Amino acid sequence: MARVFLSLGSNLSNRTEKIQRAINLLNHNHIKITRVSPIYQTEPTGFLSIFGIGLPFGHNQPDFLNCVVEAFTDFEPEGLMFTIIKIEKTLGRKRVPSIRNLPRTIDIDILFYDDQIINSSNLVVPHPRLKDRAFVLVPLCDLEPDFIHPVLNKTIRELSNLVDKKGVRPWLANQILISV
Repeated sequence: MARVFLSLGSNLSNRTEKIQRAINLLNHNHIKITRVSPIYQTEPTGFLSIFGIGLPFGHNQPDFLNCVVEAFTDFEPEGLMFTIIKIEKTLGRKRVPSIRNLPRTIDIDILFYDDQIINSSNLVVPHPRLKDRAFVLVPLCDLEPDFIHPVLNKTIRELSNLVDKKGVRPWLANQILISV
């Protein structure tokens, strides 16, 4: 059984409900969630990418709720990714080819799959932008600060100390439950 870390984020609809439903669906699809980080509210960051052209977000996008989960699964990495995409679609995620960073009902990313390094045309693990994302590193550090990034050879705590965390705020309604 593989140990995986997944990030979950939502900035549309009922954000906590979407994260809770995603956790429930993961559990009911052979991805056994064992721990859930605290939830953080974060401002959208980066650029909306349309056909490779970066456009600033502005302030018209709702804040995200983000958390990280630890899970165990028998899925191979590509099977895990396929199942995650299916769950995202079930929860209303709409992907638009050639456009990245749109608002979304749910976003689930594979951060780590054991300590494997995967670089295929369909999947890159560890997540390639993890080291730059405070909204991922902060909750991941809550769960596993001493986990060593297999490519960068740094702990999650060390990586977390290198990013600006000012836009990552603890969220008051931190009530995500693990269902079996």
